[in-house]
Amino acid sequence: MDRSSPAERFHARYALALQAFAAGLPGDWSTRVHRDGPVSWRTCEPPKRLPRQGWKLHVSASAADALDLLDVVLPALVGAGAAFKLPEDVPSILRINAGLAGRAQVGKIITVYPASDDALAELIDRLDAMWRPARAPAVPSDLPVGSISEALFIRYGEFEPGEVVVDSDGVPRAALRAPDGTLHPDRRDIRGRQPDWAIPPVPPADRPVTTGPDGPIEIDGVAYLPLKLLGADARGFVALCVRPADQRLVVVRHRRRGVEGDEFGDDVVTRLENERRVLDRLRGSGLVPEPLAYDPSAGCLVVSDEGGGRPERLPAQERLDLMPALAAAVARLHARGVVHRDLKLSNVRVGPRGLRLVDLELAAPVGTRRPVPCGTDGHMPPEGLHAAAAPPYDVYGLGSCLAHAVLGHCPGLLPEPGNAGRQIGLLLWHGQRAAAAVVRACHHPDPARRPAADRIAERLREVLPAMRAERAAGPGAYGSPDPRWARRAAMSAGLAARRFTASRRDAHRRPDDCVEYECEGLHSGAAGVVVALATLDTALGTRQFTGDVADAATWLAERPPSPVHGLFTGDAGVAVALALAGARLGRTDLVVAARRRFEHAAASQACGYDLFSGAAGIVFAGCLLDAALGAEWARELAGRQVERIVEAARQAGGLTGWPSDPDPSGPVYLGAAHGTAGVAAALATWGRSTGRTGVAAFADDALRGIATHGLTEDGSTILATTAGEHRVAEHWCHGVTGFLWCLLHARTRDAEVREAAVAAFDQATPFLDNPTMCHGLSGVLETWRMLQALPGHRDRARRRVAHLTGTLRLLRHSQDGDTVWSSDRPSVVTPDLWVGFLGPAVQLALAAAGSADSLLSPRWVRRCARPAR
Repeated sequence: MDRSSPAERFHARYALALQAFAAGLPGDWSTRVHRDGPVSWRTCEPPKRLPRQGWKLHVSASAADALDLLDVVLPALVGAGAAFKLPEDVPSILRINAGLAGRAQVGKIITVYPASDDALAELIDRLDAMWRPARAPAVPSDLPVGSISEALFIRYGEFEPGEVVVDSDGVPRAALRAPDGTLHPDRRDIRGRQPDWAIPPVPPADRPVTTGPDGPIEIDGVAYLPLKLLGADARGFVALCVRPADQRLVVVRHRRRGVEGDEFGDDVVTRLENERRVLDRLRGSGLVPEPLAYDPSAGCLVVSDEGGGRPERLPAQERLDLMPALAAAVARLHARGVVHRDLKLSNVRVGPRGLRLVDLELAAPVGTRRPVPCGTDGHMPPEGLHAAAAPPYDVYGLGSCLAHAVLGHCPGLLPEPGNAGRQIGLLLWHGQRAAAAVVRACHHPDPARRPAADRIAERLREVLPAMRAERAAGPGAYGSPDPRWARRAAMSAGLAARRFTASRRDAHRRPDDCVEYECEGLHSGAAGVVVALATLDTALGTRQFTGDVADAATWLAERPPSPVHGLFTGDAGVAVALALAGARLGRTDLVVAARRRFEHAAASQACGYDLFSGAAGIVFAGCLLDAALGAEWARELAGRQVERIVEAARQAGGLTGWPSDPDPSGPVYLGAAHGTAGVAAALATWGRSTGRTGVAAFADDALRGIATHGLTEDGSTILATTAGEHRVAEHWCHGVTGFLWCLLHARTRDAEVREAAVAAFDQATPFLDNPTMCHGLSGVLETWRMLQALPGHRDRARRRVAHLTGTLRLLRHSQDGDTVWSSDRPSVVTPDLWVGFLGPAVQLALAAAGSADSLLSPRWVRRCARPAR
């Protein structure tokens, strides 16, 4: 008896049909299967050679159309002799149309590579007459074509991997060659913009590919004028609008046909219809927005604007105060016979009329046997997406909402393996015992043993004083460091990095959209891996990674200079890695290669002036190179960039700043990565090490200007830009963490400025964030380690280091038996230094060694460069 589900049987039919099709291809055709990120592709090619670039044809389809696609479209492509690729399995179709391969990739189920523009035009005419699926999603990066079918789209792009350009993050991207011979990034623009010089071979169809509210939205003859875009993703957009007829503020929720479609034709538009039905059922309840209008053909639902804000953006104590009311609202929802099924803080609004539950696309009446099978990681109970709708499902979500309210970090951003246990473990590690007890009850694996929502509301009211007190106190006990675990975890992560090497003498590759290209930079690439592995061996007192360092450095030395010059993204950072490896391994060829790279960078007119990818990074790299080699020549070469930086400085409102790249007319950045703080740190390091006291004093003044004129109104962090924008305080790149990091590197003489930054940094240190250096806890840990060198902060810094080490322990997970950490996105595991798992690894190793040195300080680089013994 076949016990498989209808979906599983559908998947099997597709696999068999595609296998039979491939077996029946003409004998001179080739076919292969490869994986690119979350998608497995099958490529089918005739023997003729393709152009390197040109107009591609994308044939869109929903997963429900997959079998028809094989029967109707593929024979036409083979008959036309056109090369193409399509998903190898149905799950890959689902991932593409869910936006998991990128928002711009939605709808690109078959990609056709025509031999010529004439061949493309003929194919469009043929397919326009035969391929008319009802729920094919539009392709946002493309131009629509065809007079009848709404599933055909074209985009000018690369056909085969070839030339590349390196972006501002140091990541190689596919390049297109313009008629004048210049190279340009092969961009997938979500508004369908194509290169100016690429003329479509057929007229685009007159149908918009909606990605945002470009003008008035009309539903049933009533116009709604967009005021503010509240959110946009692959599914569509949410906009705050005004109804001119009565000046009423409303919210318009738009969903795109075919996106997140399943095997049976349900998608985000059908889910919007589900939300409308639920809102109608709850009309007048005071629990949800009021439905005002609905247009299923346009995929638009209009609801009342409840005003207010989102709980996750409130201060911690205010978030906690809302939790009893949230549980009570969920209890009232259940009393009306409805289960929300996607309960999370981002689906709650707090307005003048109280708390409202929003985004009810997944909601269902109690007892619904086949609810919409979707959900949010970290909030879905173990009974799974296909469980009948029941109140305990929401109680589990309440537990995750409480964990989010206390920790200040969405549980959906935690690694999925053992997510529920991580939530409780993190609460306990941070001394939040009262909240942990409630979360544990909500997360009971047996839904029958979870308390009802009204009981959770009562319990939250009872323990609210204890939760407030524990949250105000912070971690109950910082705990003692466990250097043995830290050393083991760091070593294991270093070993895990080997799996990302395509061959023994290849670069480390990232598992994302640049998978076909090797990356060189410190930020993400082989240079960062060299520095990380050398640091691990130095801090751990081993020689485990000597061969890995040699292989990656040899690969870098054999490559030509890059068109990108920065410390984190290009030649300057590569030169640091090569110099460190050359000195460490006693290899003059690597030192020669380091000098070649650095001379190329130092002589350049680097785009921008910042530390990350501009001139300041070249200056900072010169200091690190000389530290590694015991030389002076690199700082001398960097002097040219120092002159450029000083000459380009501009004063405004008490702030020193530099034009930003790529838009010099835009606001001036102030942070470590791209702004004044990073530039000043580089100038101060260079000036003090060369005896150029004037340059060092100039840098000190720039840093003092940030402390005086570049803070937020409450003084909690620095402004990200002179336009008043501010980012997450604890992030290295644009927050107070990076500002203090720069002050410590600059060895500022202004104790008042430094102490104020330390106080702000202490307040900004979060309970939880992602594990990375650039945007997460490893950058925070680095800065606390550096503070161990200051006598007045040594004890507190050591306690903070111990506690952050423990938090990283709770964020680790295993990949093929080795310890790794996720990147900014929980699903991405990459060995990069600044955005990958080698960042946490080196910080743990340095913490276990008791080091107060910054990873990129001249002192630490000098130590790493000592000959390996």
